[in-house]
Amino acid sequence: MTMFANKVALVTGGGLGMGASAALLFGARGAFVAVADLNQAHAERVVNLIKAKGGKAIAIKADITSEADNARMFEETKAAFGGIDYAFLNAGAVQAYRPFEEMTLETFDKMIALNLRGPYLGVREALKHLRPGGAVVVNASTAGLMGFADAGGYSSAKHGALGLVKSAARAFANKKLRINAVCPGQIATPLNGAPQNDEILPPEQLPVPEDRGLMSAQHVAEVVLFLLSPAAAGVNGQAQLVDAALLSAFPPLNL
Repeated sequence: MTMFANKVALVTGGGLGMGASAALLFGARGAFVAVADLNQAHAERVVNLIKAKGGKAIAIKADITSEADNARMFEETKAAFGGIDYAFLNAGAVQAYRPFEEMTLETFDKMIALNLRGPYLGVREALKHLRPGGAVVVNASTAGLMGFADAGGYSSAKHGALGLVKSAARAFANKKLRINAVCPGQIATPLNGAPQNDEILPPEQLPVPEDRGLMSAQHVAEVVLFLLSPAAAGVNGQAQLVDAALLSAFPPLNL
């Protein structure tokens, strides 16, 4: 599959989980990939996997909460590959579940920094640097569409990330660009306590999840690449659920 042949993609939080899966998919489908991660070793591991399959990739150490690091990772990507077409702003963090009244200001501020400030800085740089026809996807969450009573800081930040995407859509369209969000449900990633899985299956071999069931990182990555691709040219400013019907009906769990 060569839909992304000779295109350039930047993936934040690309060392593990959904970011790693998206980076590997981009590499397998012909893109040049910049894998940005706070953990340099994780980023280099994914780069080596891409190169082992004949792809081209670079690793960039970056803190998404830093204005300077956001600017640098876009500049380094352009310097390496001559331009940028796509950005998956995936990096973020979850908080430990606890009652709302027990959440500390430190936790709230951390969630806002990682899950809203970081994406804002990345969106701002993408608007400056992406070539016409390019696109951005921000990794939000089902927590951006409903309140999480025991993860109030996380949910607040993810609601803000969706507002960011919708608010930026006109500016992106005016530059022949697009921006959307993906809202994953329950995904088996290291962030959620699952082992890292670097296997990339042909799309026709992806299993259909059970109702409200656990999904793989590739389930999300496939939707991300679709939203970034020319096939989704008419989609802008939207939030796409990838949740195995988790939010489709009330009550949300089988009680």
